[in-house]
Formats: sequence, structure tokens, C-alpha cells
Amino acid sequence: MRFGVLYAGTDDGRLWRTKDGGKNWLEIKNKMLPQRWVSRLVCSKYDMGTVYMTQTGRRDDDFQVYIWRSKDFGDTWEDISGNIPVGPVNVIREDPKDENILYVGTDAGVYISKDKGKTYQVLGDLPFAYIHDLQIHSRDNMIIIATHGRGIWVLDADAINRKEDKD
Repeated sequence: MRFGVLYAGTDDGRLWRTKDGGKNWLEIKNKMLPQRWVSRLVCSKYDMGTVYMTQTGRRDDDFQVYIWRSKDFGDTWEDISGNIPVGPVNVIREDPKDENILYVGTDAGVYISKDKGKTYQVLGDLPFAYIHDLQIHSRDNMIIIATHGRGIWVLDADAINRKEDKD
């Protein structure tokens, strides 16, 4: 992540980027991206030009999975929805210790990818719930998951990654 690089997204799928801390904003236009609510924009901590975006079409009765990655500051985007079944996506996070691992919060739980979004597995032992947010506490490597109506969950990321490797 580079100081001064910021992204903003709207509820109608529009995107903006600044590389100077907000002095000048450029609208990112890409016909490939749907006009859907931008639910999350996350800059990579591993690569300055990489940004992840999730979108949701829930309010339009569109339950397609929208997960995107750009490696060039948002100029081009690739679909990294992988094998996640239909359902709105609310949040994406990179693992603080392994750049290949992504965590995705959806309306139907949390998914983990160990190959940068090519494939995903359900993160087990959690209730079937709408995931509002998730954060990774890098010092303790704990995943904090906020659900709708099912509480806050705190999981050991190291233990999860060891368990998922065995499966």
C-alpha cells in the first residue's frame, strides 16, 4: 500500500481513484464491471498497484457473485469469484502473513481462498449467516467476523490455515 493512493466506490458501481491523497480524483471507467453497489474496496498490502473490490446486487435481486482484482491501480479488472456459489459479497480481506490467502464474507458465510481467488472453500464451524465485516488482527493473527444476528466470532487464522491444509 502506498501513502496517498485511495479508492472510492458508490452504490451504483462507480469508482474513483486518487494517487495524491485526495487532491485529484479520476473516475475509473470499465465496461466489464457491472453497475452494482461497491460493497468493499481493499488495497493490497503486498503490491502497491493491486486493489480488490466486492460488489452486491442484492437490492436489484441480482445474486451473482462479484469479486474483482486489479493489478494496475484499477485500470483493468479480473474476476476472482472462483467457485463461490450465488450470493451477494460484502467484504474481502488479504491474510497479513500469506499473500495467496483471501477471506471473503458473503450473505451465506465466510469463504477462504489459498490461491489468490482461483478457488474457495467454506470456512467451517461458523453459522450460516450474513457477514457484515471481517478483519484480521495481524499481531495475534486472529480473524474477527461480524455477522447479522449471529454475533461476533473470533478465530485463530493459523489454526484455520493448518486445518484447511489437511482437508
